[in-house]
Amino acid sequence: MARRVHIPGLISLLEVTDPREIRLLDGDSRLDRSLAPGGGVINRLRLARLRRAFVFDAEPLPALLGREAQGRESRHAELERRLDECAEASSWRQDPAFKTLVEAVARQAEAEALGPAAQGLLGRRFRDGYHADEATFAAARRLNDYPRVNAPRALLQRLSGRLRRDRRLLHERAQGDPMTLHATGVAVHNLVGALEAMRSLAGTPGASALPRAAVLARCLSVPETLLRQVQVPLSTPCSPRRLVPGDLVLLRLAEGVRSSGDRDLAFMADSWGRCPAQRFILALLTDIWEQAVAASRSGEGGR
Repeated sequence: MARRVHIPGLISLLEVTDPREIRLLDGDSRLDRSLAPGGGVINRLRLARLRRAFVFDAEPLPALLGREAQGRESRHAELERRLDECAEASSWRQDPAFKTLVEAVARQAEAEALGPAAQGLLGRRFRDGYHADEATFAAARRLNDYPRVNAPRALLQRLSGRLRRDRRLLHERAQGDPMTLHATGVAVHNLVGALEAMRSLAGTPGASALPRAAVLARCLSVPETLLRQVQVPLSTPCSPRRLVPGDLVLLRLAEGVRSSGDRDLAFMADSWGRCPAQRFILALLTDIWEQAVAASRSGEGGR
């Protein structure tokens, strides 16, 4: 059910959790991904946080580009093609981080190993020499959380230089490449969330016998929210009040997926902003799970 919050001059937003309404609003060209200042004070503060975190070299990271941004569609298609090829070849199997992820899911390595290993594996899909460690993953976690932390904590991160140092570290490791930055600073957290859920599931009786589709349904991790900004006035059955430019629309994706179990919704498969890594992520998670189950059985046989 949609929830409208409107206090003139302060805040104006619409929150949507129903999968049908998420798809309806996402498909409306009068809404777009935009970080341009607009709306009330709280709207502007929210957008300012996103700009400070995810704009590098004056350009937003790929997941925040508007639908008509120059070159967005062609780069998106090329990335999807490239990741599909990775999935077809299971190219991650040659990466030493893959073994670490398998062992961590099989509970043969510490859970703390998941973050740096996942970050390194993703980074090397774009940059052969990408190096991840505890420091880079901690920086990515703080950067990803920055738009949602409370105001005093966000201010402290800025005044102490912590936000600047985190951004610089991630930018240097990615050699300034926006795709690498997005993968290692933003997308990595959904992969780690799924792997942490798999690790928990692996410790339960009978987990190894579950169908792969059931494992993915239980463990898939998706972004909590997709943000859209109103560009042109519109009326919609999702909102009791007419939306005007500067209003924000929060598509509560994770809640919608949890309530529906809709895997296509998880990746926004039918959207202009669909996740180009759907096939890659599903194949990678399936491979890690199968290898982890095999490793667990092997370990049990040796006892």
